[in-house]
Amino acid sequence: MKKKALFFTVLSLLAASSFAQNIHQRYLFIEGTAVDPEHYEFFMKNFALEAAGAGYTVTENKNSAAYTLNFDVSSDTGLNNYPYVAKISLFRNEDGLEVTTLNFYYNNIDEVYEFTRTLFQNVTLYIPLLTVEELNTAQGLYQNWKNKWLYLRASFDYPITFYLLKPDGLIGGSGLYNSDPYRVSPIDHKIMAMPGATVGVEFQFLDFMSVELNFQLSMGDTRDNLFINMAAGFELKFPIKFNNISIVPYGTFIYHLNVSEIFSDFPPFAYGAGIQLNARAGAYGAVFINVNYTLSLPFDAVMHNPYLVFPADRRLYPEPPVIHYDRSIIGIGIGYKFGFFDR
Repeated sequence: MKKKALFFTVLSLLAASSFAQNIHQRYLFIEGTAVDPEHYEFFMKNFALEAAGAGYTVTENKNSAAYTLNFDVSSDTGLNNYPYVAKISLFRNEDGLEVTTLNFYYNNIDEVYEFTRTLFQNVTLYIPLLTVEELNTAQGLYQNWKNKWLYLRASFDYPITFYLLKPDGLIGGSGLYNSDPYRVSPIDHKIMAMPGATVGVEFQFLDFMSVELNFQLSMGDTRDNLFINMAAGFELKFPIKFNNISIVPYGTFIYHLNVSEIFSDFPPFAYGAGIQLNARAGAYGAVFINVNYTLSLPFDAVMHNPYLVFPADRRLYPEPPVIHYDRSIIGIGIGYKFGFFDR
């Protein structure tokens, strides 16, 4: 065991000066297996600590790293007189090339503590040094997802639409009626939630500001779930950026492109505000959750009295001929945006 430690130490000293020059810019993924859960936890924890201490960025998935450090701890069935052997390998993720592999034999996990750094340094020794240009490229690769000129977005939406009843022309502020004979049918607010979708293009013209044009679809009105609502949207966004997420408050303006026949008058515009939470998904885009609130304007959403649709019903509660509502929407969505052209 002492000869083995000395051999590893000598290799480490020979490589240390060149290894340390650019190691802080590297992205590394660590994975492994072990016959004993305690051994697995040991290698995962200590290799991660060694990587962080050496300046590596340990990624959560293989696609975000240039190299993978893999370990496999098994029971030694050879003639080395050790119960355990750890096979430690380095793979280049771009093409799956096995760059180097070494085997480390030991009796118990406590023996490995003093060799963890040596093992880590020797298995990562063959990661090539990068030029200044390559270092800058590698450093920016995982940050450019939030600094693109253009983004294409698509989302699945679930808007919740509120029609708040107004008292205009209603008996007691909430009743349809028939004056001859006199009778009243109470009505209430209407709330509906139906699926929808949005596609759009976002232009980030400043680091802290962008605009988005989008096309919105949603299903249903208060009487027909199959009706398709269509609208064009404009959003002014103010991204607040962090390493792997961005928080984007925004204002929105909507123009409705079609109106259901159940309305006699329908407000053509809506305005409001929202917030979008983006999480990096690869080097070029992000998944996001979107929440907003919009209010229709400049006038009420005015529905036809439903008892006037069929002649047989007109004798029931024909007054008033229209019903007034305040219309507002809470929008909820989840989607993906993909960026083009680094800023």
